[in-house]
Order: sequence, then structure tokens, then C-alpha cells
Amino acid sequence: MMKTALIAAFLLAGCGLDNKQPTAQQGPLESATIVGSAETPDPVLARVMELEKRGVVHDVVVQESFPVQIRLRAPKPVIDELNRMPRTGGLR
Repeated sequence: MMKTALIAAFLLAGCGLDNKQPTAQQGPLESATIVGSAETPDPVLARVMELEKRGVVHDVVVQESFPVQIRLRAPKPVIDELNRMPRTGGLR
């Protein structure tokens, strides 16, 4: 019995050792095309790449255009956040 409790404690402790922040899903994923900024480096593209690393956005495709157009799938609040980011020049 004591051995089982010890093994369970080690397994539970090991689950939190990857130092990754849990990603909170904020609803179902929606598809969107986000237009980047004409700035270099592009802050919109940088934010998308950060969110992709955290697992918040999925299926990211960066199209070769100026400014870039980024197709992705993400929860609606994340898409709204990206669309509200200030931009310099280009499409909107």
C-alpha cells in the first residue's frame, strides 16, 4: 500500500516538471486571415508565432505578400486580439 502511494506521488509530481504554461482554450477554433504590419520586424507576425509556440493558434500559414497575410485557426478572442493590434501601412 505504501509503495503504491509513493509511486502515485512521484507520477503526480512528474506531471508538472515541463515548465510549460497550460494553454487555456477560450472556445472553439475559428479560421481567420490576419493581415500583418509593414513594420520590420512585424509585431503581428511575432505575436502569432508566440501564440503558436504556446499552442493557442493552430495551422498557421504565412502567405508571401506585403504586408504578410497569416491564415490560422484560433479561438475568437485571440483572433479579435490580433485584429486589434496597431499596424503601419498596407492592407487592413
